[in-house]
Amino acid sequence: MKKWSLIILSLLVVIALSACSGNGGNSSESQSGTKDKGKITFAFWGAQSEADAIKQAIDNFETNYPDIQVESQWIQKDYLTKLQTMIAGGTTPDVMLISGGDLPGFANAFQELKLDESLFSSPSLVDSMSMDGKAYAAPFIIKPKVMAINVDLFEKKNIPLPSKTEPMTIEQFNDIAKNLTSGEGATKIFGSEPLWLGNWIYAFGGQFYSDDLSKSALDSPQAIAAAEYIVSSKQAGIVPNDSEKQGQSMMNWYLGGRIGMFTDFGPWYLPQMADVQKFKWDIVPFPGNGGSKEVNGLALSKDSKNVEAAETFINHLTQNEEVQKIIGGNKNAYGVPVISSATSAFETVSPDKNLKAFVLAAEKQHTQEAQKGTNEINNVMKAIDDTTPIGIGNKDVKEVFPQVAEKINKILQQN
Repeated sequence: MKKWSLIILSLLVVIALSACSGNGGNSSESQSGTKDKGKITFAFWGAQSEADAIKQAIDNFETNYPDIQVESQWIQKDYLTKLQTMIAGGTTPDVMLISGGDLPGFANAFQELKLDESLFSSPSLVDSMSMDGKAYAAPFIIKPKVMAINVDLFEKKNIPLPSKTEPMTIEQFNDIAKNLTSGEGATKIFGSEPLWLGNWIYAFGGQFYSDDLSKSALDSPQAIAAAEYIVSSKQAGIVPNDSEKQGQSMMNWYLGGRIGMFTDFGPWYLPQMADVQKFKWDIVPFPGNGGSKEVNGLALSKDSKNVEAAETFINHLTQNEEVQKIIGGNKNAYGVPVISSATSAFETVSPDKNLKAFVLAAEKQHTQEAQKGTNEINNVMKAIDDTTPIGIGNKDVKEVFPQVAEKINKILQQN
């Protein structure tokens, strides 16, 4: 009898303790199955609209996990430099926003994450957050490039509107840019804003590195053809030259009707465009083979003192449908969500605009390429602007690009 009495008594005690700990399912333990709680810090960059969206995502997290407090560290200028300073000074945030292009330079400060590729809209998203087969950040948002067009100007010039799903060829882009260009001086209308090599190399079917990232591809025929076209567009006057664009905002020129096609149009412009009423505009795919997509992810510091809470935060912001709709599906939307179930919300942010172009670009565009020696490579790349007509120089791109590629290859061999 005594043995069964003790067993029954023990069961009653367990049931009573379980009842006392019940809290209606709102604690972090009930949400995540762990006892994570306390405070974490989260560093991120972005314009006001981007910061507003991220702060809404943080509010959603704290509502779902009231035992975890998130301290926001919104860094508005020199984000990477300040992040490096914090890491060196031992004040590294628990969680950090990082782009795929910048990840190699910071991976040593991040913990490896175990990610399920099937949770995201494309396996390439996890690849963009990985080095040597290891993921160091979880995909958070996609920022592809598309082309915005001045519909009023197209109609005024009797130019048929481009396809909303199929990219125009380089030749079509060039012909349209010429037809849109008119006038001179302070009232001149340009077919396009100045073309950025970072996008147009991909439009011409090239890339910055070989597929295995072992060597530079700047000396490829496609890269050189892209560079020569950028130079010719300046010489033909269909884009502003260096003196004309000096100190000017090309987006302001587009909004003012002086740019017919804005090829460097990212989703972060959408909040700004929501109130535009001066003219009709829309977006279409990037010309040729398209540009590259930037993927931003959330990384976990190696020095985090609250790893479980930080991991819970990362998982919620990158995999929760409601949060993904906040950062990509409301008036502050500034990118395409990384989970498929939230992309439809992004497309309805501006129902009268072709936001599907962003979604298609997020699926098809080349992922931003990155290397460990990013700072050294960037310094070498400055020669392109300094010595060729892409920037302020006069040397032939056919001469300079192979030289730059050779210097980059030496850096890659050292790393």
